Amino acid sequence: MPYGRLQQGRLTAPNPNGLGIDVHLGTLQMIATAPTGTSLDLQLPFGSLVTHSLGTSRTDNGIGDLEVRLRQSANTWLRLPKVGLGVTLGAVVPTGPYVERSGAANLPPEASFLTLGRGTTWGLFELDGRSQIARRFSAIAQLSVRIPLARTKDEFDWGSEIRGTVGARVTLLPWLSTVIATDVQWRGGSTEPDPFAGGRLTSANNGGWQWSLAPALTAVLPKGFALTAGVRLPVYLDVTGNQLVPQLGAFTALSYSRQVSPAKVRQSVAPPIVATPGKLTVVDYGASWCAPCAEIERALAAAETRWPDVRIIRIDASQWPDPAAPRLPAGATGLPVVEILDGNGRRLALLLGEAALQVVQRVDEFRVSQPAALR
Repeated sequence: MPYGRLQQGRLTAPNPNGLGIDVHLGTLQMIATAPTGTSLDLQLPFGSLVTHSLGTSRTDNGIGDLEVRLRQSANTWLRLPKVGLGVTLGAVVPTGPYVERSGAANLPPEASFLTLGRGTTWGLFELDGRSQIARRFSAIAQLSVRIPLARTKDEFDWGSEIRGTVGARVTLLPWLSTVIATDVQWRGGSTEPDPFAGGRLTSANNGGWQWSLAPALTAVLPKGFALTAGVRLPVYLDVTGNQLVPQLGAFTALSYSRQVSPAKVRQSVAPPIVATPGKLTVVDYGASWCAPCAEIERALAAAETRWPDVRIIRIDASQWPDPAAPRLPAGATGLPVVEILDGNGRRLALLLGEAALQVVQRVDEFRVSQPAALR
């Protein structure tokens, strides 16, 4: 993300030295989700900040501050049709190096070293929601608040930050989707010690509003991998003082997910499933504690009214992995799980994890592609 334009408020400020910063930022992220809908999210940013002006250039490398989040799906308690909600609490732990910022306004920017660390602990609070509007279309929203819990070692006091994001996800193909999101961020002003009169003064070049647009494509790859690529486009900027503001940037992400389950679990045999000639059969393995399962159940209930040629069987696996719970189908190690069978009882698809959320799209495709003789 290049920051190549100096701005004051909403207007371009004079920049005779051609000062700019190129931000090359990466993030390592790990998410572990329990059957209760509780997720632990760890994020560690790293990268380089390239400062350049007329005739000079300098690169500062390093890591940022560790972000720790604990998210709980509200659908564990709430039963809202076609809506998924989540609440997150977390903290930002100062793990990256920090350069003193108090008094930095009295130095030329090119003389100041840059770091990703911000020198203090922050509290995090987030609300997120997702609603299935149509078969291939869902809406997403998030509200995120960051509050500094202390001042830095040089008594610099960051301002709080609030970000709101809304967007839409459209499934183009079973393996390809697009997300278009827009977010508005407000940063409060910062304060620092007054070296002359004592007390505190407001920092000159901190805070303001940013509004951006971020379209992206996500491709689901084999063996649990997914690839995302997109751009971030600034739409509106209104900053306090003189600040370098973002220009058009790009981002990409590679993810891998895997279902983890206890080994050597003996389960009871599930009830026999008898296919119905002339119909597809959808077998939905769900549980009361499984938040994605509730979302799948709502999607199937909505689609069932327009599926005269589809039979839906729901199997309660709430006691899984207890031996008394029904045995999951071959190839499945955890919930959510959905099987799609043809009219002769042959398996057309086994949908696991995130893929199970696409069951309605997959069934619609099989309804069109499968010859009537197979049903």
